[in-house]
Amino acid sequence: MGLMRKTGCALVIAMVTLASCSQRAIPSATPALETRTLRVYATSAAMPLLEDFAESYSALNRDIAFELETGSFREMLARLMTGETPYFLSTWLPPDGAQTTPLWAAPVAQDGIAAIVHPGNPVTGLTSGQLRSIFAGDIQNWRDVGGPDLPITVFIREDGSGTRAEFEALLMGDRPVVPLARIAPSGDAMRASIAADPSAIGFLSTALLAPAVRALALDGVMPSAATLANDSYPLRSFVYLIGLREPDGSQPLDLDYRAFFAWAQGPDGQAAAARQYAPLGD
Repeated sequence: MGLMRKTGCALVIAMVTLASCSQRAIPSATPALETRTLRVYATSAAMPLLEDFAESYSALNRDIAFELETGSFREMLARLMTGETPYFLSTWLPPDGAQTTPLWAAPVAQDGIAAIVHPGNPVTGLTSGQLRSIFAGDIQNWRDVGGPDLPITVFIREDGSGTRAEFEALLMGDRPVVPLARIAPSGDAMRASIAADPSAIGFLSTALLAPAVRALALDGVMPSAATLANDSYPLRSFVYLIGLREPDGSQPLDLDYRAFFAWAQGPDGQAAAARQYAPLGD
């Protein structure tokens, strides 16, 4: 398994290259299979991908079952550290030096963060600068960006959310979000809050978009699988499988985890990823 190590950093990002283990043939004459359960958790933004992965992989490997749970990035990291799960899926990966304990990570898809508004809002797009100014509190009325004379209600995800951390890293930089922003404790809560408030703006993983809200173009580019794949949409990130160690065969089920990760990065796994996310590309 090839690794790229960043000198002086506590992070390893890996591409799993174990094609020979990506799919196991099961003899039809086998009377019963001993099922092995892989525990892989996910942040809320990455859970749809994990569910697609688990369903597709289990259909090909009838001896593999999955135990899935979801929560915020902070919750998933805590479960990783206590050993409750050996791996979890996330759209957020802490920057170098942010973790005292080294993390191993393998990219499996691409995701985007969409700025979302109520479907009745006539504003169809913003620049990155305008979006940043709205979330910083410098722009407070929709009329200042071509909309109605209506105060802007800003919604953000809770502290500890991976989507919030990625949004702040990609867009806000060192600028804090306006203190009066309202908190949405999950992606579903964010979508429901924006759908119920014509004055609201928030952000959401592109995989969680639904007709109840409308995504805005950013710098003239709409978020989509195509614009994520060609790197033209600005708020773009990878989805990572994250653990404390590479599954190297030294622990029980390591070879099963390794085969699953290799499948996720291979053609079948990338086809599953493309249903709601963007594949890794070349």
